[in-house]
Amino acid sequence: MVVKLETERLILINYSENDLDSIYKLKSEPLIWRFSDKEATKDIEEAKKHLENVLKNYSLDKYDFQALFIKDTQEYIGEAGVLSFNKEHSRAVIGYNLLPKYWGNGYATEITKALVRYLFEQLNIERVEALVCDDNEASKKVLEKSGLLHEGRLRNFAFINNMYVNVCYYGMIRKDYFRLQSS
Repeated sequence: MVVKLETERLILINYSENDLDSIYKLKSEPLIWRFSDKEATKDIEEAKKHLENVLKNYSLDKYDFQALFIKDTQEYIGEAGVLSFNKEHSRAVIGYNLLPKYWGNGYATEITKALVRYLFEQLNIERVEALVCDDNEASKKVLEKSGLLHEGRLRNFAFINNMYVNVCYYGMIRKDYFRLQSS
């Protein structure tokens, strides 16, 4: 699925075959994956397989992560996107992963707000969702600043670093989104 989003500072576009080095840089950074059930990529071949899978999803008209760049410099800073889309129930799951060098600059919040806006205003969906590890305070703040509400804690939901961890479930419904826009 092709989604191109631009914000004040960022551009979100589909990955291309030329993005292998960027994907490898992101996927091999252990700090990014410490709150994830995915592990850091060990070599370029793993990154290549991941990129091939993402490109295949695009060709099948499926949503997946997309490359995130700083608009002015065209510098790759990570990925974000619609990770799943349930047409029958009119809901979508969003997510992001940024290189540590770019943490703390408001980029995650900026792209999350843009994804939420796109889903409600362009696709007219009913619900946006996101999952975050309970210990990931920074990502919980991003979701809350983006207007998503903490709707619950899923106990022992993910197996990360050889232990079960709780995951927080965040969501926003259409009515809440438009109420926030009008205030």
